[in-house]
This record gives sequence, structure tokens and C-alpha cells, in this order.
Amino acid sequence: MAVVTISRQFGAGGRTLAERVAKELGYRYVHEDMIKEIAIKAQVSHDQIKSFEKRGTDKLMKFLDKIVSTSYVERLCADNYGYVDEKSYVDAVKETILDFYEKGDVVLVGRGGQFILEKHAGAVHILLVGDVPSRIHFLVTQYGLKQEDAEKAMRRADDIRSRFLNFYAEPERHDDPLSYDLTINTGRVSMDAAVDLIVGLAGKKT
Repeated sequence: MAVVTISRQFGAGGRTLAERVAKELGYRYVHEDMIKEIAIKAQVSHDQIKSFEKRGTDKLMKFLDKIVSTSYVERLCADNYGYVDEKSYVDAVKETILDFYEKGDVVLVGRGGQFILEKHAGAVHILLVGDVPSRIHFLVTQYGLKQEDAEKAMRRADDIRSRFLNFYAEPERHDDPLSYDLTINTGRVSMDAAVDLIVGLAGKKT
């Protein structure tokens, strides 16, 4: 039983790679399920999320709009759910990731999993990086974005990622290879080769 966490610079192909790795390993790729669990644990309602997102000076900024579908949460949550702040949200993320770790055989993307599970046996931590041109090219070709939109999205997502990871580790550790089992430059390593590397490493942890 193993858990793979994938931290990635935006545009380095994290979700695409995670889905392929999960399929090869026969693991569960966690995305919507994690969103559901976080929303339940944080007890977040639609109106409270909107209010939370607008507080741009907070450390999380508008982090929620990258990982939580507002319509999904609106369907899930009732109006009597409680107030959400940075601490309650981050605590819910941590609790959710630990729950998935206990279940095992999952691939988790982002949300600080590499630091939450850094001392947990059987966890494999992957970092995906890429130079700016290759990341922009991936966003343009994979998602059909215009180049200027891809550049803007990349800068904003990198800032959000950095601010969120500050809750778990010092900034210098975010992309430090020593914080991970494997670092892959997806601008130089093909998706097929990256999948093989991660699957091989995860197989040794089971």
C-alpha cells in the first residue's frame, strides 16, 4: 500500500500525469472526492465561500476558486454551515489528506500533501517543475488557452501555491529537491517517461 503525492508548478502537467499514474498503479486518483471531504470538514456554504474568496489580503487569497467548484459546494452544503477562515480550512485539508493516507493506494495532487505526509511511511513525494516556455506551451496546447492568458494564469497559480504551502513549510522548501523523493522537469522528460519513473518508485514502497 502506498500513497503518491504530486506537487507541481502550474503548467507542469500535474493532473494529467496523476491520472495516468493512478491508472497504471490501479490506484484511486483523488480530486473531486477530496473537494467533497474538505467542504464537509470545513462546513462551508456557498455565501461563505464567496465572502472568503473576496478577502484578497488573506494568505489563501482566492485559493478556493482553483480547487473548489462553487456550484458543487453549493449543492453539497446547507446554509447553516459554519464560518470558514484560513485555519479551519487548512485544518480540514490536513485532516482530509490524512484520511486518504489511511485508506492508501491513492494519488493526491497538490494541497501540501508532500509536507503533511512527509514523515509517513509508504508515501512517495513527487515534484514536477518546468521552465516558463514549456509550461506555457503545455497550457496552450492542453487547455487551448491564449498565450497571454496562460502567462497570467501561471503567475497567479504560482503565487497561490506558494502562499498555501507557507502554512506547512518555509518558502525555501517548497521546490527544494530534498523535500521530495523524485523531481521531474517535464520540459525535458516526456510524460511517458515520467509515468514510468513514478510507477517504478511507488512500486518499491508497496
